[in-house]
Amino acid sequence: MTVRESALLVGGPADGLRVTVTGRPRVLQVTYPCAVEGAGPEASGVRVEALHVYRLDQGAPDGPPRYGYDPASP
Repeated sequence: MTVRESALLVGGPADGLRVTVTGRPRVLQVTYPCAVEGAGPEASGVRVEALHVYRLDQGAPDGPPRYGYDPASP
């Protein structure tokens, strides 16, 4: 049986947000859209998003999962 549970994001731009995860993935990606300026017709349909990585905190296996911001990740 796959377990779904509420997880807390700690630090970074999504600090304090709660998300529902299934099976405690080791890494979560959070993206934010970025505005595209001066895009000509060749950029039609182009989207730019800032990527932020959160890693599962292995230090608290008994409580709800917590994911810490990893500023070193691309």
